[in-house]
Amino acid sequence: MKKKFAIGVVFLMTYLGFLVATLPATVLLNQISLPKNISLSGVSGSVWQTSIEQAVVGEVVIKKIQLELSFWSLFTLVPTVPVTFGDPLLVGPEGKLDIRLSQEEIKIDNLSLLLKANEVAQKLSLPIPVTAQGDVEITLAHAAIDITDNNKCIAADGLVTWSKAGVIALEENIKLGNLNADITCEDGALALLLSPKNDLGLTLNTYVRQNGRVSGSGFLQPGAKFPKALNSALPFLGRKDNQGRYRLSF
Repeated sequence: MKKKFAIGVVFLMTYLGFLVATLPATVLLNQISLPKNISLSGVSGSVWQTSIEQAVVGEVVIKKIQLELSFWSLFTLVPTVPVTFGDPLLVGPEGKLDIRLSQEEIKIDNLSLLLKANEVAQKLSLPIPVTAQGDVEITLAHAAIDITDNNKCIAADGLVTWSKAGVIALEENIKLGNLNADITCEDGALALLLSPKNDLGLTLNTYVRQNGRVSGSGFLQPGAKFPKALNSALPFLGRKDNQGRYRLSF
């Protein structure tokens, strides 16, 4: 009797595992309430391997997303989902990351993200029109978001790098050198803190708030390495203070 019962349990578990493995990803996603600023299209595959043709997050369009649920991570009760997205031939961000899910937190590990600098520049409110050159690379070793507290940023450790930065502005091709920023958390917001070691004399802190709002503040203090071609753009920034700095905010 016990043997038959055990066989029945094994059969039932196998059958349930088969059902879950073949469950369409659309069924699962229909049970999830996404934030208003996120929309998905072209969802296909199973809960184990999901393909999403396009995701729109605010004003950012992410294409060709692939998710693969790690079976072994289910035994830890913290499911891990490796994600890849984008393509060198497509417009939009390209990268990969690992997502770990629990009832309290979303954890992100090993994020590698590549963005066209001009795609970022066109979303900023700048005093003069510019065309940015090159790529912006974002690496994030670890981040944690508290989903029980309005998506509060509780930990982040990463770096933003814009190597050989340059812009075309006022009909000039202007080289900006290298720009780097640290990624961390401040008062529940994701913070990007620009390194002051740059040719522009630029200090700038940018914050992504829990409601998705982006803001930033800092100063521009032209020095010996400041590109001469940008001198004509300085009046657009307003008046400089008694320390020779132009205040920046958005």
